[in-house]
Amino acid sequence: MTQQQQSVGLLSLLQGAVLLTADCLGTGLLALPSDLNVVLGLTWGIFILILQLPLNLYAGTVLHKAATIVEARGDGDETTTEVENQESSKIVATSTGYKMGYDSINIVQEYEVDQQEEDHCNKDQLTFDFIGITQALFESKTAKRVVITIYYTNIFLVLGDYILVMSHAVVAMVGGNLCLPIAGLLASTLMFAVSQLRTMEKLGRTASFVSLAALLIVLLQCLAALKHIDQMEIPLPQSNIFSKFSGLAAIGFAVGSQKLFLNIRHEMRHRYESPKALGYSLIFYVTAYVVICIIAGPNPPSFLFDAIAPGFSRQLGGFLLWVHVVVSYAINSQAICSSMDRLLVQPRFPQTPSGKRWMGITLLTSVSAFLVANAIPFFSDLVALIGALTSIPLTLLLPILLYRKATSSTNIWIPDISWSYLVLVASVLFTIVGLIGAIVEIDMDW
Repeated sequence: MTQQQQSVGLLSLLQGAVLLTADCLGTGLLALPSDLNVVLGLTWGIFILILQLPLNLYAGTVLHKAATIVEARGDGDETTTEVENQESSKIVATSTGYKMGYDSINIVQEYEVDQQEEDHCNKDQLTFDFIGITQALFESKTAKRVVITIYYTNIFLVLGDYILVMSHAVVAMVGGNLCLPIAGLLASTLMFAVSQLRTMEKLGRTASFVSLAALLIVLLQCLAALKHIDQMEIPLPQSNIFSKFSGLAAIGFAVGSQKLFLNIRHEMRHRYESPKALGYSLIFYVTAYVVICIIAGPNPPSFLFDAIAPGFSRQLGGFLLWVHVVVSYAINSQAICSSMDRLLVQPRFPQTPSGKRWMGITLLTSVSAFLVANAIPFFSDLVALIGALTSIPLTLLLPILLYRKATSSTNIWIPDISWSYLVLVASVLFTIVGLIGAIVEIDMDW
């Protein structure tokens, strides 16, 4: 693959940062002010939130390094193959040049170039997402199955969360005369249509900027509405040890940034800039989280959008929230659908046109997301469950394990004096504590 082919139409540094921000800055922010201000306490909540910035940046950086190591190994193999091909090309060219002329030489050389490009593409897919890089680094099939389970579970739950938020947005748009399940059905149908966008690059040009602008207007509406309501009349959420654990999990969900990092990195023009894109994204949305939580006041609603009173303003906010979530849904849907197509569907149905395969997979994800949204209709509980069960492992735990595997031949769990092991232990504790809190809170709310 030529350098020109690699660069045309791919994501710039800014587009990569915007895509990461559009994925992370969104529905988690709607639950975060209540979790920080009421459940955890503003001071401790902001401290834990800001602490996520260096942890996430470190995890993303070492994940990039692990992917670079895997790609370098592939390039090493490709170099050997290229040398062998050059030698065989000389032999074939010598023997065929006298017999059939230079046209035969050109055919052989063109075939070898095409074969090298195909080998490069196959190796390049190893760092497309968590599943590919796990397969490249771990010989055990169990490791790959565990990662597939976590990765797919996360995105299916996140898509369900988006459908739940979309349901509220649709209800707001029509003036409240619609039940949530019917609104969710309408939202799922709309999402199915939007998810036909099949590459991150298409989403990174305009849609992500529009999505962030729509979210900004909704947030301004929410903050303005909070000034006109008596927050003392808002029912206080439960505040116990388990609710605090659940609040920690909600922070894990809101700041989780590595889930689609490899997917976006894969489509960047210069992949070495991906940690920089992640850094810009983290600084922007962690700062936004802190500012919003401070402005929101001492007792904001558990779903921040509920602060907007019925009327035209709420209808407008519902439409803009819908615009934002549409893009976030499409980003996550593209990631899981392309992975499912590559790993599960295409090998079994190679003759089926790619468009029909994509339509079938996106239909399946839309139906699954609708079922998740109706199974756990409590927004804050669903956010905490996603954060503890999948976001924290994907954001902190898996990047560290992959990095340690890529850079060490010893057991990755053996204690040592390093930043990677310190983050590894912290992420395991973070996951356990958050999961306990999320499960207990869901049980209490039901």
